Amino acid sequence: MTAPAPPGNTTEAPAPRALRAWQGCLLAVGACVPLAVGSAWYACRAPGIRVIRLQLAGSVEEAAEVVGDRLHDAQRALHADYVFLAGYTLTLMAVFALAHRTVAHRLGHRRAAVTGMILAGVAGVSDVAENLFLAHGLRHFTPGADVPFKMATGCAALTWLLLALTVPAAAVVLVIILKRSLIHTAAVLPGLRWLRPDRPPAADTAARPELIPPPPVVRADGERWPKTPRTPPPTPGGGVRWRNSTLVPPGREQGALGFCVSGGGIRSACVTLGALQALRDHLRKARYLVSVSGGGYAAGALQLALHEAADDKSPATSRPGPADVFEPGSPEEDHLRRHAKYVAEGTGQWLAALGVLLRGLLASLGLLIAMLLLLGLALSWAYHVVPLTDLDYLSSAGVLFPTDCPPPPAPAFRQPVLLTILGLLGVGGLCWLVWLFLFTWCGALVRSQTWALTLFRVCVVLALLLTVVAVVLPGVAWGTVKLRSGLDLSAPQAGAGIGFTALFTYGAVLVATLWRRRQTVRRGFGSILGASRKAGQVSRAVPNGLVQYVIVWLVLLLLFVVSLLVLGWAIATGRQWGLFWQIGLPVLLALIVLCLDQTWMSLHPFYRLRLASAFAVRRSTEPDGEVVARPYDFTKEPTPLHRYGRRHPGFPQVIFAAAANLSGSDRTPPGRRAVSFTLSHDYVGGPDVGYARVDSLEERTGRLIRRDLTVQSAMAVSGAAFASAMGTQARTFQTLFALSNARLGTWLPNPAALGPLWKADSDWRLPPQPAIRRLSYLLREITGRYPMDDRLLLTTDGGHYENLGLVELLRHRVSTAVCIDASGYTPPFAATLAEAITLAHEELGIEIILHDTEKLVPGSALPLQPENPLAKLNERLAAQAVITGDIIYPQDLIGEDGLNLGRRGQLIVARATLTRGMPYKLLAYASSHPVFPHDSTSDQWFDHQQFDAYQELGHYIGEQAAGVLRLLPRRDA
Repeated sequence: MTAPAPPGNTTEAPAPRALRAWQGCLLAVGACVPLAVGSAWYACRAPGIRVIRLQLAGSVEEAAEVVGDRLHDAQRALHADYVFLAGYTLTLMAVFALAHRTVAHRLGHRRAAVTGMILAGVAGVSDVAENLFLAHGLRHFTPGADVPFKMATGCAALTWLLLALTVPAAAVVLVIILKRSLIHTAAVLPGLRWLRPDRPPAADTAARPELIPPPPVVRADGERWPKTPRTPPPTPGGGVRWRNSTLVPPGREQGALGFCVSGGGIRSACVTLGALQALRDHLRKARYLVSVSGGGYAAGALQLALHEAADDKSPATSRPGPADVFEPGSPEEDHLRRHAKYVAEGTGQWLAALGVLLRGLLASLGLLIAMLLLLGLALSWAYHVVPLTDLDYLSSAGVLFPTDCPPPPAPAFRQPVLLTILGLLGVGGLCWLVWLFLFTWCGALVRSQTWALTLFRVCVVLALLLTVVAVVLPGVAWGTVKLRSGLDLSAPQAGAGIGFTALFTYGAVLVATLWRRRQTVRRGFGSILGASRKAGQVSRAVPNGLVQYVIVWLVLLLLFVVSLLVLGWAIATGRQWGLFWQIGLPVLLALIVLCLDQTWMSLHPFYRLRLASAFAVRRSTEPDGEVVARPYDFTKEPTPLHRYGRRHPGFPQVIFAAAANLSGSDRTPPGRRAVSFTLSHDYVGGPDVGYARVDSLEERTGRLIRRDLTVQSAMAVSGAAFASAMGTQARTFQTLFALSNARLGTWLPNPAALGPLWKADSDWRLPPQPAIRRLSYLLREITGRYPMDDRLLLTTDGGHYENLGLVELLRHRVSTAVCIDASGYTPPFAATLAEAITLAHEELGIEIILHDTEKLVPGSALPLQPENPLAKLNERLAAQAVITGDIIYPQDLIGEDGLNLGRRGQLIVARATLTRGMPYKLLAYASSHPVFPHDSTSDQWFDHQQFDAYQELGHYIGEQAAGVLRLLPRRDA
């Protein structure tokens, strides 16, 4: 189903409200007035009284020590505190109410704003109760009358906890409101025009819509996403899910012939290159070429080799066309053959690759430590100002690493605070019992029973947070100082421990990325060490199977323990740090958070450049008449998708298949955590996230993100095999990759969320399209949170959704589909093909019936003679490398001339497997290499023998597929 082409943008921003930008700015400033008045009143009426210490006294004796002989002044301070608490309560409630009215455009944001208002009100009530208890205690200032002070301490603990939750959130919201309102007010204030980003006008919106929204879903909270209606509305009837999944952009008509090439790294790239060389005549007649991962390397190489250089003055006859680009013996093929070890070749490049990985790891760990130190510094001052648990005595024992320092005593937890925790748990338990009673006895007759369950959750959450603040974090700080004192650690020794953690993590990352292919490690260390024996010893030390999971878990546990120790040390000693560190650390971290694109720290830029160094070339005729392959210079010539990825005459449209990672099950297929995300010259996106027109997206996207909207980046994203989100892969590995920056994916704009963002000029409440991927996106990778309504999507290897590209090709409803399958699998069955068939039925309602599948099974061929010396090779030979099948679509195929082609299509699967009819050199290579043709995808360092063998294999199965194509009846599109 091709998306309709309405006249203009199909997405609509929320209905405008009466509140204008300048009004929002004034209200934001006015919301701060009560706090300012209350603070000024309190400063004038309560000088020199340590009210916080009085709040947390907990007994008459401690209160007398705090008050001294200034009882009257203390009572005046309590009266002044009523004005102050009224001021901050009104300010907090006003800020959250304004947020609910303006920037809270999601249901979750609006609920958070309402929760903030409630918590602010509860904090104010708790503060009033605390003052009343203190006033009562001060009026009856007699020994043994501790109950009012204990109650006041409990209320103060709850008040400060609520303020710790609401004040930072209100400050962030206030900054956001002021920023957005000022930017939009710049339209009428010429002096502020530099704040307002330029929005270039979109072109050709009548011919093709800029945005195509995905079909809506209703989330668990009852909110529909996206809210934008589709124009025209879909036709009613059965099979709605299948029709929605066939959503493709306008201009992508049904084709008579389409190709898909699988993932599999350099192995698949070599097979794909050979197969497409053999299928050249049929490829030139095809409508689509869908590529995944390694198959995209070859498809992208063909696409870039067809693009002419702007300064190329050579005769047109010397430029390759679809008929001879990457032909056998061509300069571009020779360049690729000589650079098959594209990641690293030789000592220098190996060291550079390992250095890039180490740089990313150190940057990530350094950033993590800086955040922990800043958090600890803030908590250190917080415990000093509001000592829910007194930790001041720990600073002298930890900051300067003194020798012969006795272990510090355990922290003295305040009894009223502990009783408050128990009280919250008791109230929560009582609310749960009330809810259980109402639910059991009244059932659906009582609709208001949810208040008890909500109150139960609030009490439990507050109790847990208060436990963390008053017990756990002080315990961590005390334990860190005690451990340092017990081990008598010096500063260099502590630094050595952190260095060992980084080194151990680095080793674990190498294990996690290379463990499947020991020969890869052997080659790398052999190149660096220059001694095959030592390299073999190192590679044999690399674990396999269950052991690498244990190592990854140990690394994550070690990082968690070290993080706790760093945080505990910062909490205990942060207040005693030098002024340079206390000011410089927040400033430095703020600059990093605001200015650093976190994708720059990952392996994606390095991987993109190394991949392009081998596959991004084109033929050029030199002034002296020599024909050479000239690599692209990406510092001078980027490859934007809408120009360099365009469809050339006589060549199919190349579609790079990637995966968009999403949390939850509202969008993702069952058992998966990713959906289809494609990149081509006309549109990027997928049916579950919508589509965005590439030229408009490039115009409206910032420079840093626009670098990933190129052909070279599409090749890299489609092949981002290991990342912080890997579909159904183990979560432990993904967390390690996120923490260590060993990530190949990148964040791209979410088409489903772009409609309101692109109309932000007309509604100041909405956020702009991100220009930089800040630290929050790295934190989402660490925590594994990928909302479907976020402004950016984490895009990774297309194999995390489906590794053949077959589902995406069938989404475009071709009559004849040719699948080049060089994906890794474990014989006897082709599991990747089976998964694609299953997914095609689940998502598209398409049934695929394969013919003669048993002929793909290794060992099904007639044995070569003589059998005894060739027994092992015969076990690997299949009867055929190419089989056919029927594609049964849920709806009829319609050709370009309107002719009904029926529901049946044809499928040809060319599998990278061994058969007895292969050339002698291939059988000889297979006999001496037992792994062939299933070298691990993690082996991206092919030598010339591997390259030639896999390319020859691809050429052979391509010839077999071409023979089958010639025998099939022609079906005009």
